Amino acid sequence: MQRILTKTIGFGLNLWSLLAPRQAAKMAGQIFSTPPKPRLRPKERQFLATARQVRREIAGQNILEYHWGPEDAPLVLLSYGWAYNAGRWRHFVPDLIEAGYQVLAYDPPGHGLAPAGILNIPANAAIVRALLEEYGTPYAIVGHSFGGSSSVYALTESPRSLHPKRMVIMASFSFAPTVFREYQKAFGLWSPLYWRMVRGFEKRVGHSIDYYDFALMSAALPHIDGLLVHDPGDPVTPYAESRRYHDFWPGSHLYSPGEGGHHLGTETVTRAVLQFIQGKGISAEAERQERPLHAEHELVRHFVGL
Repeated sequence: MQRILTKTIGFGLNLWSLLAPRQAAKMAGQIFSTPPKPRLRPKERQFLATARQVRREIAGQNILEYHWGPEDAPLVLLSYGWAYNAGRWRHFVPDLIEAGYQVLAYDPPGHGLAPAGILNIPANAAIVRALLEEYGTPYAIVGHSFGGSSSVYALTESPRSLHPKRMVIMASFSFAPTVFREYQKAFGLWSPLYWRMVRGFEKRVGHSIDYYDFALMSAALPHIDGLLVHDPGDPVTPYAESRRYHDFWPGSHLYSPGEGGHHLGTETVTRAVLQFIQGKGISAEAERQERPLHAEHELVRHFVGL
């Protein structure tokens, strides 16, 4: 049913673009950047109620922060994926608090308990950067999907003094144009409408979408212990995306559990992530990158877009 609805909306946009191309492209862009209506389960609401909640505007966005643990403890920043909410971290936070950390998670616009709004990678990355500037250098950052890509980008525009010691990127895409092409495919957008939408986005953010190659950006993070987690059977984000991160991120580890799907909400994965954050070791199944590709490697252009 959802697929039929998506195709119907796309067909309508295509027809509209014949009469009003600019307006149709603008609407296509708004749909692309509008999160679905949040759905919080009772157990997620109960968990979020245990946090110190702070509503605020940061980086021009209305968000809701969730704080757990003592303010003078090492900070772990959590950033989740598109259409999730901070309740997804309910299996991580108690163990982190018990281990002596403070934890900060947030709901960006249109997610969880935050006000409705438009969101994209540059905007979410700006939120992450602003939180780092506000609360100081984190000990670790954990980013899932959209939140992982945003966090990598945020660090490229943040001073090294704000970079974490460790970073976990879970099921995250590594190249923005891949996401745009998936959107075009899902809605069946005609090429002229699609490219008008893309150019409008590029004009707003000040960069070509090709600029947002997060795997290449990770090549500049050799000083951060990186753990990439991705189920090869992920039905949302192709496993090749984490492979690209691993190709370029010096010293990174790639852990590929054959379970968890896109959410990666299994006890095994949660335990592996928590152990890594605390410096208690890495799964024996994880691969370490000993010979990363340089960002200027001649094969880079070949790999872009996988």
